[in-house]
Amino acid sequence: MKKQGIFNSKISYFVASMGHKDMLSIVDMGYPIPTEATFVDLVFDKGMPNFIDTIKMVLYELEVEKVIIADEMEANNLKNYQKVIDIFSNIEIEKKSHEEFKDLAKNSKFFIRTGECTPFSNIILISGVIF
Repeated sequence: MKKQGIFNSKISYFVASMGHKDMLSIVDMGYPIPTEATFVDLVFDKGMPNFIDTIKMVLYELEVEKVIIADEMEANNLKNYQKVIDIFSNIEIEKKSHEEFKDLAKNSKFFIRTGECTPFSNIILISGVIF
């Protein structure tokens, strides 16, 4: 039995399958995940699990070199925006319009849907390398 880290078997598989520059999107419960996308749905109830806690758990195992968020997060969801800025203080944060974000996210290798129900709580994590 696994001793620590991510115990959700799909998410553990997602992280272990990531290569350099692969993208993993963590999205809110209303995000339109593409039909053909590989994803795990973590939603238990509104707000559970939340966006920030999900990011923190994924970062426990995934090396990230860059993140992408929607420009609209800062104006429409300052609480989560500030937390993202704090979490990724040493990593490049790129901002795109929400429409550009959704177009780019279609290239994600995997999606994780959270129970987050605040606007623009979506992020693309771009995998780094550990050497």
